[in-house]
Amino acid sequence: MISRSLASFASSVSVPSQRRDKVVTGRPWLTGTAVLVLGLFTGVAAIAEETPIVALDQEWNDRFGQLYYYTPQGSLLIPLAWLTALERPDGPGRFTDPAYLERFGWIYDDASNPKLNPQGLPIGFAIDPEARREGPWTGLTCAACHTSEMDLDGTRVRVDGAPANLDLARFYEALAAAVRATTLDPARFERFAVAVLGPDPTPEATKALRVSLALYEAKVAGDAFIRHSPVAPGFGRVDALNQITNAIAVRELGAVDNVRPADDPVSIPHLWIAPKLDKVQWIPIASDALRRNVGEVLGVFGSVDLRPGPESLFESTVLVQELTDLEAWLDELKSPRWPADYLGPVDMAKAENGRALFERDCSGCHNMPPFQSAAEHEAGKRIVVGRIPTTVVGTDPNYVRSFQTRSVATGPLAGVLFQGRPVVAAAEFVEDVIVAVTEKERSEVAAGQPASDSSVPAGTGSEQDPCGKLDCLKAGVLMGIWATGPYLHNGSVPTIYELLSPPEERRPVFWVGDRRFDAEKLGFVSDEASGLFRFDTGERGNGNGGHAFPPGGYTHAERMAVIEYLKDPNAFVTGPQL
Repeated sequence: MISRSLASFASSVSVPSQRRDKVVTGRPWLTGTAVLVLGLFTGVAAIAEETPIVALDQEWNDRFGQLYYYTPQGSLLIPLAWLTALERPDGPGRFTDPAYLERFGWIYDDASNPKLNPQGLPIGFAIDPEARREGPWTGLTCAACHTSEMDLDGTRVRVDGAPANLDLARFYEALAAAVRATTLDPARFERFAVAVLGPDPTPEATKALRVSLALYEAKVAGDAFIRHSPVAPGFGRVDALNQITNAIAVRELGAVDNVRPADDPVSIPHLWIAPKLDKVQWIPIASDALRRNVGEVLGVFGSVDLRPGPESLFESTVLVQELTDLEAWLDELKSPRWPADYLGPVDMAKAENGRALFERDCSGCHNMPPFQSAAEHEAGKRIVVGRIPTTVVGTDPNYVRSFQTRSVATGPLAGVLFQGRPVVAAAEFVEDVIVAVTEKERSEVAAGQPASDSSVPAGTGSEQDPCGKLDCLKAGVLMGIWATGPYLHNGSVPTIYELLSPPEERRPVFWVGDRRFDAEKLGFVSDEASGLFRFDTGERGNGNGGHAFPPGGYTHAERMAVIEYLKDPNAFVTGPQL
């Protein structure tokens, strides 16, 4: 049994519970002894950064935010001491130097609580509670890919639950390169050993570390291979479904023939309202909250035992209680309101015109308040997510096709889960394995102490999907959509204005990774600049066609009216913010 509750630990964390719309300056906890300890542990000098961070009020207090950033979920990326001892693959300096990690899009919480994040790692890194031979391990949390910062005329603004401007693929390639360089370069390894073991390590300890590092290097190299995409994702994209399939069907099953390129990256979605949705993901297939989170952990460096046996089969590193708590925290997270103090007020007369256009032309696909709900539940309503056939929306079909047509050799699980069938569809394989892992973990939690109720009802998975055969894309709820660009499922359109324009007027090439915000057209600044990713819509899976709604098109004035409405749909909601 690996999963355990962090409730007692979380309750001991002293974090002020003020609303999270306060300005936090610098890294106030990096003072005195804390700076010295951090410097000794990581080899990184503390950053004297005085740029204010404004966390938008999304009805979370600081304690929720800190727990969301740093609570482990079962992901095991690398031993913590190894991570902080690694050197950059491209030259001198620590791998964990913020100036280095920030180039991949990692962001830091300047008010990070040292009890939760003692090494000052970026948002989304967490220390696993399980005792292991190499010491504590660190892994990733949902916050790594679902926390954003934007630059509003020089002010850094934090948006919790927003898609991160993170190039996760390039980061993992750099990590694999750093580990390989340390394994092969004797001088690097000697410095690494001293950092991990102390100034005078014994020959026996050094030899054991070398063996452990070599084994890890082989693992991380293989993992980098099954995660590699011939089409570079760039910032804010990942082919999650194919990566999860590769992680389970290749790495965990030990079946190299199942590998397929994860070459259809899609935009990272936002998380607010997600616990209330009947389906999530761009191909709307996941309904049970815990199962979709278990799949996320297994896809992001979690592990599961798939060797048939009476005891260990389907045991995993997944932390069920923590995932349950995560869902409860997210259920409290609200969409970000338009920051009028920085971007100017919403023109309500224009927004009212935009709302009328939206209700006429868009509400048939995009469910917006007052929501159409799937069913009544004890804890509330589940919001129906629009499912649109790819032939109707007309956007790039490669992501749907690649998963829709993928099959998996079931190997030793054929007789356990698949009635002896040697090959099944990838969707069936992933779903059945995740269900088995979830139920194994649920039963072990129940054998100890009951998991707390997340207050979000689990879906049965039995709803009739109007699309069938996985040939649909999600038409998402658009609350807070202004903070989530670029747009379409594959991130091929930089602004809402271009999304509302005819496809032929959309830019074929733009740059991604800039955090400056375009308040007029809604999106991030996407002009060419150093350090950004060049997005070419001519590459496979990157097409920016489709979504040509309404059929007759909009005038410039109509596009601007819809944009004004989408700045703050909450302004038209009676009752609590959504």
